[in-house]
Amino acid sequence: MEWFILLFFFLFGLVIGSYLNVAIYRLPLHLSTAKGRSFCPRCHHTLSALDLIPVFSWLGLRGKCRYCHAPISPRYPLIESLTGILYALCGFYYGATLTAVLHCLFLSILIVIAMIDLDTMEIPDRLSVFILILAVIALALEPSSIPSRILGALIISVPFWILSRLNAMGGGDVKIMCAAGFYLGAPLVLTAFVLSSFIGAIAALYLMICKKKDRKSEIPFGPFLAIGLTLSVLWGNALIQAYLALF
Repeated sequence: MEWFILLFFFLFGLVIGSYLNVAIYRLPLHLSTAKGRSFCPRCHHTLSALDLIPVFSWLGLRGKCRYCHAPISPRYPLIESLTGILYALCGFYYGATLTAVLHCLFLSILIVIAMIDLDTMEIPDRLSVFILILAVIALALEPSSIPSRILGALIISVPFWILSRLNAMGGGDVKIMCAAGFYLGAPLVLTAFVLSSFIGAIAALYLMICKKKDRKSEIPFGPFLAIGLTLSVLWGNALIQAYLALF
């Protein structure tokens, strides 16, 4: 039964990952993500159901549009696969529960945030609103957690807001961490921030060593926040316990 649940989460994640690809493409262009058939960005031909099977359509078409033969970025099947894996991990750690469903939706939003910020250096405000909606639902399930959630909403976002006034941090990052803090609570969002900063620092150092960026270059922090928050959802409590065990 456990393997059936994991398989269900994985397959459902593949389907949701296909939709996330649509959202990543359309949101920056202010196009509806709920209306209109999927189409090829190059020739604008409407895609058929056979063109939209997660991962397998890309493999079957050998990474090219069926109609204009333009190359299709491997990012599409990678995002679908990543979403499937993350959903399966949520199913593994949280079981067939509403908490697992909320975390799956949260991680889906993080994927969209990471990719849009990577592409445009901006994070749409509506994504923060979606996280807040999840946070309200999570709070309804656990009303006693409100002090931790309020602290979580402020503990990182306030310093981020100060940095944003100095043009050292984007406004989208502030809103995301405020919403994520209210969703996860103080311990997990603080863990996510530490992980994000560590991974971001390593990535920035690597880019400077490879001379792809310099100290004055702008590097989107959203992807690193998304990674840190994802790690915190899946393994944050274990990391906190391991850290406390050192003392």
